[in-house]
Amino acid sequence: MATPDLYKQFTISFPGGTLTASRDVLASIFVDDLLPGTCNPSETQVSRKEYSRTAYPGAPIGNLIKTDPYVIKNYSNGRSSRAAAGEAIKFLINGRFWTARLTGTHQDFMDWLCDNQDSLEGESTYWVSNRGKPFLVTHSSGSN
Repeated sequence: MATPDLYKQFTISFPGGTLTASRDVLASIFVDDLLPGTCNPSETQVSRKEYSRTAYPGAPIGNLIKTDPYVIKNYSNGRSSRAAAGEAIKFLINGRFWTARLTGTHQDFMDWLCDNQDSLEGESTYWVSNRGKPFLVTHSSGSN
């Protein structure tokens, strides 16, 4: 049964870019249990220097303010806005082409697909760039 969530646009971040498509297209490319999530933020540890506070300029130091380090999490969208940026690409799924949007380089995307072959659906993933250049990743997943 089709649900409205299948037609919502989702963005998956990978090192160097993003892939945006509707949930049904992503579910056709990736094994559902292994569908890469967007919950892999990069983390940056931030620590500030301690500083002093005075009541007015030139007054004796009233308080020494100490700060605790904290972590900033970046849920990257591939250095782009959530607008329809990037390149329109096509995936061959069950004999028909379905579109998605890719930001980042083809090389970064292919590196990411090759590193995540266990999460890909079927025996191969075939996609075509906006300029018509074909790309193929052959793999063997548990479901066919």
